[in-house]
Amino acid sequence: MKMRHILTMRLAGSHLDYIKSEIRSNLTVNRYFQNRILRNHYGSAISKELYLAKKEQLIDFAKFYSEAKKDGGKIQGQSVFEYLNNNTWIRSLRCWRDELQDNFSSCYFECNDCSHLGFEDEGRDVCNDYLVCYHCSQNYYYNQSEGYYQDEPDDEDEDDSSYENIGSYHSSKKHLGHIPSNFDNRTPKVLIGLELEMECDEDHDKDEQAGHLLDAIGKYKGYQYALCEEDGSLNDGFEMVTSYTGLDVHKTQLQFFKNKFYGMTSHNTSTCGLHVHICKSDMTTLHGAKMVFFINDAKNHSLVKAIARRDNASYACIKDKKTDKSWLKDVVRNTKDKKNQLRGLNSDRYEALNFNNERTIEFRLFKGSLKYDTIMACLEFTYATWHFCKNASIDQLTTSDFIQHICKPENKADTRFLRVYLKNKGFNMVCSMPTVCPEQFRVVA
Repeated sequence: MKMRHILTMRLAGSHLDYIKSEIRSNLTVNRYFQNRILRNHYGSAISKELYLAKKEQLIDFAKFYSEAKKDGGKIQGQSVFEYLNNNTWIRSLRCWRDELQDNFSSCYFECNDCSHLGFEDEGRDVCNDYLVCYHCSQNYYYNQSEGYYQDEPDDEDEDDSSYENIGSYHSSKKHLGHIPSNFDNRTPKVLIGLELEMECDEDHDKDEQAGHLLDAIGKYKGYQYALCEEDGSLNDGFEMVTSYTGLDVHKTQLQFFKNKFYGMTSHNTSTCGLHVHICKSDMTTLHGAKMVFFINDAKNHSLVKAIARRDNASYACIKDKKTDKSWLKDVVRNTKDKKNQLRGLNSDRYEALNFNNERTIEFRLFKGSLKYDTIMACLEFTYATWHFCKNASIDQLTTSDFIQHICKPENKADTRFLRVYLKNKGFNMVCSMPTVCPEQFRVVA
């Protein structure tokens, strides 16, 4: 006799209806989530292995979320918001707005521009109207007098600032450009610019300090090399922004930092970073993807941490890009548009490599520094990474292969500061051996 007939005989009335309803409900829910997980964001079927991995991840998240609610949104240093930001497929399973509002209303905000989730005190106020995340705030300029971000001012007002030597946020964009250098004659022509944040101590006036800096390095052979801007992420400092040029010009101009810049700090702060921009030039999507793999590979962590001088930061995240390749989805979707393909290599500006800019890749991983040799090493690392990843195969994106690359005779002139820096950090700069054991490149504590 069939099971449903046995149940019908043994159970009657409302009890049978209740059991049927519960079974139907459970089957519907399980089938719904399985179907959602078995298909990616664009409706394509995924493998059974990836399904099982995502199912396990969903179970882990359920446990994490349950405990996090008891802790006001944070547990073991991580927040529910960060978890959802980093796992977009889990976030896509449902609308979280009401759920987060009910449980974390006192500290929760969603970026008005990109829907990034975060704690309210991390948000940037725009015109006393709404909050945006840090990376979206870079699309605005900070109004020092009003104390909030707003749309960029008209051209005639763009340099309006209460300081003589420090312009308003993004005010340097129309005054900085390309400075000719020996690197213009290379093919491909790959130029570099930098943004260096620094804080001023209470015994000095930051506008006067900016004036000293610009008097020393502001001009190069009639070209505007550097300008200083306000930055709302700093406590009482400014950001130095440079034009785009070759390593040779930077090497000359930045010698100001061979001597101590009294009254200013950068490395020993929690607010300052060194962001290096390098041309996309004739980059292919494969070239860009290899850069992402190289910087984010856990096997290269010691190298990246050594040159960055900091570990995984929330505004320059290192992520596991090999295990979860969902970050490639936007690249695949924009197969006909090379510019958008490159931009799709990261959806969040907070990553160590930011491809969101139209013409440049932003290396965000470096901590700020006012030491000449360190700044130059960071610039050379950026330049070397661009060229190394262009020619290396996927299997060659290792620390040992990178060391071999920067030690090649034809690359030594462009990596002098970098090689000395890494050697001082404990890396064995073996330049003549064709193959080298990775253990030789560990960082000595």
